[in-house]
Amino acid sequence: MKHDLEEWITEAIMADTPVIIVEGHDDIQFYERLIIDMEKDAVVEAVENIEGYNEGSDGVINCIKDLQQKFDERDENKKYILGIIDRDARFYRNEIPDYLGLLILKFYSFESHFITQRNLIELIPNLTYVSKRHVDVKTINYIEDELYKREFVDLYYFSLEALKNSCERGYTGIVSYSDEAGSIFSERYKPILSEKIYAKKNELDEFAISKGITYGDLKYIAKGKWILHIFSKYLTSKIKQLKDACENNDINKCNFCLTGVNHKCLWKVKGNFQHGHVSNIITNYIDETEIKYIKDRFKLLV
Repeated sequence: MKHDLEEWITEAIMADTPVIIVEGHDDIQFYERLIIDMEKDAVVEAVENIEGYNEGSDGVINCIKDLQQKFDERDENKKYILGIIDRDARFYRNEIPDYLGLLILKFYSFESHFITQRNLIELIPNLTYVSKRHVDVKTINYIEDELYKREFVDLYYFSLEALKNSCERGYTGIVSYSDEAGSIFSERYKPILSEKIYAKKNELDEFAISKGITYGDLKYIAKGKWILHIFSKYLTSKIKQLKDACENNDINKCNFCLTGVNHKCLWKVKGNFQHGHVSNIITNYIDETEIKYIKDRFKLLV
């Protein structure tokens, strides 16, 4: 049975348990983990489970809009209700809503918060035999080199094309944010799409300048599921190359390779793993520097 918004919020206030309203199914676990980590008592619910509201950011916005009267009635009510939405493309369309009780993420979507160097350092010992102390600057530079010089550059232009498609009426984009990462970045379709997108590179660069966007803003314009897909797919391949990199002295050699016992290399992977496995591991990590602002907002709840 779906919640009746008025009754549900009244119950939350009476029970002294705040309610956090999110866009959908995918978001719940992420925010519940933050709540549990803070040892806070709060309920996280998808907006579609509230009577009269649809899933997605518009549903959350409409829900919080309808609760503005509650905030006007009693200032304390702001401590019991919070809606959270992705920043997505609305920022670049000047459509950021300004409502009490609404938190807008700083990146395109919540998955973008997992794409950090700290999470990469956490990931490697889970898939190899090294500890975190082996993952030094030389290793990180070796791993990330092609990611930032090639894979994320491609993603940047794919994202600019999707953003332009989202911002400019009448523009027909080669890709749109509704496209699935597994499709447009597949070995079959990515080369075809890349050729078409890079043919428009100058046009996309001009669009980026008009919006004040640079390559460093990737996490602000790349759909979260896209950047997580690219990040985990790249690492799936790159981490499997670390044993050879150790033998070739591309990274700091482990003690076994230093003594010629290469078959015991600590950079060897523990077993075969696929893209989905890596993606699932990454999303189990929380980089506190990335999500501090979310936790700070949660602290304002009772």
